[in-house]
Amino acid sequence: MRNLLILLLFAFTFVPQGCRAQYAPVKVDISAEITTIDGVVYYVHTVEKRQTLYSISRAYNVTPDILINDNPDLRQGLKEGYKILIRRVTDYTSPVQEAPPVKEAPPAIQIVVKDTVSPVRIQAKHVVRWYENLTSISKKYNVSEEEIAIVNSLKGGKIYTRQVLRIPYPGEAERFARLHKNDNNPTAEIIIEEPDDEKKEVKRRDPRTRGGNYTASLIIPLGGRDSASTDHISGNFVEFYQGFLIALEDLKEEFSGINLELRVFDSDRIPASEIALRGDLKGSDIIIGPVLSAQIEPVLSFAHSNDIPLVSPVDPSGDELSERYPNYFHVGTPVAYQQKALIEDVAASGNIVLIFEEGGQDSRFVQITRQMLQDAGLKYRTLSYTILGGRSILPQFESRLVKDGMNQIIVASNSEAFVSDVLRNLNLMQSRSGYSIKLFGTPRWRHFDNVDINLYHTMSLSISMQYHVDYNGENVKRFIARFRELYNAEPTAYSFQAYDVAYFFLGALYNYGGDIEDNIGKYNRKLLQSDYRFIRRNGDEGFINSGVRVLKYRPDFSTDTGSPGF
Repeated sequence: MRNLLILLLFAFTFVPQGCRAQYAPVKVDISAEITTIDGVVYYVHTVEKRQTLYSISRAYNVTPDILINDNPDLRQGLKEGYKILIRRVTDYTSPVQEAPPVKEAPPAIQIVVKDTVSPVRIQAKHVVRWYENLTSISKKYNVSEEEIAIVNSLKGGKIYTRQVLRIPYPGEAERFARLHKNDNNPTAEIIIEEPDDEKKEVKRRDPRTRGGNYTASLIIPLGGRDSASTDHISGNFVEFYQGFLIALEDLKEEFSGINLELRVFDSDRIPASEIALRGDLKGSDIIIGPVLSAQIEPVLSFAHSNDIPLVSPVDPSGDELSERYPNYFHVGTPVAYQQKALIEDVAASGNIVLIFEEGGQDSRFVQITRQMLQDAGLKYRTLSYTILGGRSILPQFESRLVKDGMNQIIVASNSEAFVSDVLRNLNLMQSRSGYSIKLFGTPRWRHFDNVDINLYHTMSLSISMQYHVDYNGENVKRFIARFRELYNAEPTAYSFQAYDVAYFFLGALYNYGGDIEDNIGKYNRKLLQSDYRFIRRNGDEGFINSGVRVLKYRPDFSTDTGSPGF
């Protein structure tokens, strides 16, 4: 299957766009460790936290594809602590080609530099970002603020957004000062046109600077290699793509006057890392995919270097990438946030009992639940036992429950056999002895085959989960009807997920333009099967989703959901 390039020109209303937040990559030091293989000299570089494929390649003056060719494991992603071989530039026969510069809007400050003497050595030309100051720039390039100010003739250390600064090597500023300390006929003329604050603000917000055009790239497996082993995967993502397109149609109705170019790449035909290396993703305003966490990092590294937000749309793993990439959005909700939402539904006034399997496989989950209870300031009792002791455990249940109040039972287990035994004992205490019970479980309980679901209702079970479709919702009914009409099929979980991802993130793009990262925390959309509440991890890292839906089973055999806010 060939790559798909779909141009969707929608008449959308233009929305203001500001500057996208950017983060400077971690400084990459040239390794002192060198080795020779087959006559070629290589640096042996140890990857440090937050270093990316592109920041390393720039530091060593080689292209990313050379790095990957010499280190094939990099196709699976860059990991902290990796030792990689980087050939010395003098041992690389082909010249390194610089990537073409990204087109930017005309700068608010026009700078013209004319040099007629031997120039000082400049290590970089830096475009000032909205959040930067002279101190942060000097630290980035390991040169003093005074040296930057001298070479750029700055007065009072004042700089402006989009100003182009020449960054000297350490010690070069002194030479620059000597060359320019005399006469009234300077050999370097710097002309600065500085608009007033009102003009700068209008320029920043002027919608005509974008013309209402956006580009989104979608990377999904569509079976291009015709591999039998991937048929079921590509089939799922054909359904994903179908749901994605319905979201675009809804956005077309909501936003008029905006043009969207959607680029669709088949990662079965061309590996995701190669898609990034070939430059096919350049010019994207947002990248959605790849869908598997093992494929994400090469593309994420490219996106970070080019200041493009990237969304991981499906895989629940991979949230650790948010520690290294501030432009990363992980749609999957971590277990800790799911359990936090569940614990918030527990009343402080009731009797709280935490039950878990002794020596079971859910020890990490039990630990998270304990921590959530502690953070909430809730006092609780515990009961743990093995499945073999279930027949004689009833007296221990009775010793932890109370008859004169509500017993809130949190079962931290995903084992169907253990949960069945817990429910059997609780049912005996409720039906025979009159204990009042409110039950709290896990999302996996909904998929148990041999548990009496009636007990979920009689014990008012609550489950916190990331995905739940309310088939009585009007938006869900409308989506299903349109899916059936267009594709003559029933939508799957992948179809619902794709709709939510496209409707949320492309809607955010149309609303905020390059300011998605600054505004995503306050952005809300009514979605089909999820609730997205994105928060930046540890203040300055990537984004994780804290949104969940709490499904409640009622004694009248109905269910309803709530969406706690964070």
